[in-house]
Amino acid sequence: MRVFERLVVHSLFRRIDLILQSSIFTLFSFLIAISKLLKTLRVPAGSKCSTMKPKKLGIIGGSLFAFGVLFCAVAFPPILRSQLKKQVALKDGSEMRGLWSNFPLPLDFMIYLFNVTNPTEIMAGGKPILQEIGPFFYDEYKEKVDLVDREEDDSVEYSLKATWYFNPSRSNGLTGEEEIVFPHVLILSMVKIALVEQPAAIGIISKGVDSIFKKPGTVFVKAKAREILFDGLPVDCTVKDFAGSAICNVLKTKDDALVPDGEGRYLFSLFGPKNGSILPQRIRVLRGMKNYRDLGRVTEFDGKPALTIWTEDHCNAFNGTDSTIFPPLLTEQDDIVSFSTDICRSLGARFVQKTKVKGVNTYHYKADLGDMSTNPMEKCFCPTPDTCLSKNLMDLMKCVGAPLTASLPHLLGSDEKYRQLVDGLHPNEEEHAICMDFEPMTATPISAHKRLQFNMFLHPVEKFKLMKTFPECLFPLFWVEEGILLDDQFVKKLKTVFMAIGVIGFLKWLTIVTGTCVSGAAVGMFFKNRGKGSLDVTKVQPQLQNGKDAEQKKWPTQMNISTIQSAAVPPNLDAN
Repeated sequence: MRVFERLVVHSLFRRIDLILQSSIFTLFSFLIAISKLLKTLRVPAGSKCSTMKPKKLGIIGGSLFAFGVLFCAVAFPPILRSQLKKQVALKDGSEMRGLWSNFPLPLDFMIYLFNVTNPTEIMAGGKPILQEIGPFFYDEYKEKVDLVDREEDDSVEYSLKATWYFNPSRSNGLTGEEEIVFPHVLILSMVKIALVEQPAAIGIISKGVDSIFKKPGTVFVKAKAREILFDGLPVDCTVKDFAGSAICNVLKTKDDALVPDGEGRYLFSLFGPKNGSILPQRIRVLRGMKNYRDLGRVTEFDGKPALTIWTEDHCNAFNGTDSTIFPPLLTEQDDIVSFSTDICRSLGARFVQKTKVKGVNTYHYKADLGDMSTNPMEKCFCPTPDTCLSKNLMDLMKCVGAPLTASLPHLLGSDEKYRQLVDGLHPNEEEHAICMDFEPMTATPISAHKRLQFNMFLHPVEKFKLMKTFPECLFPLFWVEEGILLDDQFVKKLKTVFMAIGVIGFLKWLTIVTGTCVSGAAVGMFFKNRGKGSLDVTKVQPQLQNGKDAEQKKWPTQMNISTIQSAAVPPNLDAN
């Protein structure tokens, strides 16, 4: 399962922090400069000049308004989006590239096994009664190795290596030593494949099973959980008989299913062969340097530009990313689409609603396996043109080479008839649905749960004595959940980023509103003081006190003398 890797873009957050810090610093510096200017434009209290000129006040108001509109509202959002697009690109040598290729934190990987409580009754045709045991919790580390860049199409190719480490502290008291009754998947797979490809070989398969597995009395095995999952069940290929040797010759070519355990001996388990191994199929994805919307989009798998296992081109096409990274700046109209190598097809998660996880605003998405029986676009996933499975079921034979059928856990959303054929299934949306919560700006998964159950269609097989009276049912084997819940330290960083963005938004409206008010006040002062700018002039006629004075000093016949004293000059004139 390679879905929703914990890619927490620490470097992206840091770059956004720097942008926001710089922007906020610029805003505060601007406001401080305005404050200082206001102080310099005012005179001490009690002086003759105690108010600011309307012109200068208008300049300050206009500057605040322009800064709020041009920088905060117009310039800042594109700058932020531009930096997001640049920082998410998988450029060789960048910190983002390093996190994407080898993230140091593990993914949560949980396995649930279905313990068979009535194996004897099932062998006689009884209804299977199952008991879920789990989770067996593992820390899953994903590493992309042997990276090769191709500049001409802005892509990078890699191989995937997955390593699992058992985490008993998160396994709810389970240790892996628990004994579980479980269908022997290898025996059932050999019988199922023979029935499809060579029905006449069932007799040889029966004899080979007796030889290799020492004449088992049932197709169920009682083993420890760790043996079923990783350590392995014994497969003895030292046998010399024809049937046993023939089967072993085929099994030896399946190096992805068996682990060598000495000369002619092997171990079979569900996950052991893949643990710590580099998968042979290489994946090529776009780096997003030319177009951020192409970030992580799959262009090749196993050296091919498309699959060849399905009957229609659109089912063989690679749609979406490799599921470990997604383009930023999500909208409600965008689906989260990724190509899953585990089921050889692309799945799209649809936007459901806005949510909040750990205090972060998110978009909630859900996905399922579709319905090839009713959806014409999914008909090409049918096992044959005449045999299509119903909703939320998918045949994996063409994909993984084993007769497995994928579903949601506990057959959630599948046809009720399948759940009625077994006891012990209790599907519910909260625990068994495929869902995720993304922070839309950075496309960071705050919480994600990819869940998938593996089943096998079983029925009576007349020529195979261990299944001669077997019931017909869709038999649940196990289910896995690969998911994340973002650590508090990263959530805190994310909250800090959006708090800073909120400060920018607040300052935008603060500067716009303040600038508008100050500019309005300046206009009001201008019109109020405009009428006070003219002088009152009175014509004065001189009075003759006596004749002597008249002879000594001759006055002009008329003079214009201002009656306004200097102390009463309006401050706005005095300032000039």
